[in-house]
Amino acid sequence: MKTTIYSLMLLLSFTGCKKFLDAKPDQRLATIASIKDMQALLDDYATLNYSDPAMGEVYGDNYFMSDDVFNARDEYDRNMYTYADANIFKPKSNVWNNVYTQVNVANTVLQAVNDNKGEISDEVSLNHIKAQALFFRGKAFYHAASLWAMPYNKAYVETQLGIPIRLNANFSEPSVRSTLAKSYQQVIDDFKNSLPALPKIAVTPARASKAVAYGMLSRVYLQMRDYEMAGKYADSCLQLKSSLLNYNTLNASANFPIPPLNVEIVFEGRVETASPLVQARAFINPQLYQMYAANDLRKTVFFKASGTNYIFKGNYQGTPTFFNGITTAEMKLTRAECHIRANRINEGLADLNELLLNRFKTGTYIVVNGLDKAQALTLIKAERRKEMIFRSMRWLDIRRFNEEEDGIVLTRTVNGKTYTLQPKSKGYALAIPEDVIALSGMAQNER
Repeated sequence: MKTTIYSLMLLLSFTGCKKFLDAKPDQRLATIASIKDMQALLDDYATLNYSDPAMGEVYGDNYFMSDDVFNARDEYDRNMYTYADANIFKPKSNVWNNVYTQVNVANTVLQAVNDNKGEISDEVSLNHIKAQALFFRGKAFYHAASLWAMPYNKAYVETQLGIPIRLNANFSEPSVRSTLAKSYQQVIDDFKNSLPALPKIAVTPARASKAVAYGMLSRVYLQMRDYEMAGKYADSCLQLKSSLLNYNTLNASANFPIPPLNVEIVFEGRVETASPLVQARAFINPQLYQMYAANDLRKTVFFKASGTNYIFKGNYQGTPTFFNGITTAEMKLTRAECHIRANRINEGLADLNELLLNRFKTGTYIVVNGLDKAQALTLIKAERRKEMIFRSMRWLDIRRFNEEEDGIVLTRTVNGKTYTLQPKSKGYALAIPEDVIALSGMAQNER
């Protein structure tokens, strides 16, 4: 029987009640049998592009909430903000559900490709559909591993728990956590297997392309601390798209100065709305704000005053929605870091200087040269933080930097009490939602 839209609806109920398991297919719903049907599912931007996890910023150190704002939040937001061991996600409607909904959409499309490959003569288009589905599944698995598994460390990946790797559209198949090694390998396999049938650049940055897949592979290898491969794929992405947005052309006084779909965007992605990060609630960490030089245009493009504090307005959407897609600026920073780690310091600083020339007031930026490896790495880490604020990347960087003994301690103080997350703490793998554990019987992350 061909895959139906009803199958997709059941899949979306992955973390729901048992009653969904007893439901019978509704034959009135259309069968997914054409390229157009499959592409329509993959063009569901609200599901596949605009509901990625925001936890990479929620758990970072770029912002803080006042006591009054904290006290007004529900218990889940308060638990999340204070690095609690449990009850950080609301039941059913949570980021786990969003991520595995993306997996299920991708698997549904892959099943439809398989069911219809003997009946659709347009093999090129069918392969393109399959490639897009593999890309989106890999992206979802990557986000899951970044939140619900410990940071990648070669010494432990064969024994540490990873994430459920669901590879088919059978919604009733039990979810079982794989190892961390297998989790990351699946992510890599999905992205690499998508490459041959993807266009170099897609007709819209919301769709998958070779440039985007290269960018995601660069992110994955960066988290694995395989800097040779991370640099290689960042370079591959930049070979296809490398334009930078000159911040001197922006109206820094605008409410949201950065236009959507600008020249830097390789892939259009957004995170789900996270209550602690709402503009009026999330004040910028004063230490971070002070890191920007006076002539650094990001200081006025990204931030505006709110009383004695500052709030963020530098979204790459032209709206309050947080962007987490791939940009050329990110790829240049990644390639720069990888050059520096490989002792190609001049090449790394060249990438960094090119980026910052587009971030500082014209004629004020002083090109950086003559640094040693340690100095250059310190600089590139600071620039990653300043450039990619509120992109859900800070948490991922802290995870890998602490694996390299940077010793970053996350600290929050509310109502006179201080909460900390120590380097390499088990808290770097978030608690899986309790309703998911109850439904699936999977092992919860240790605390």
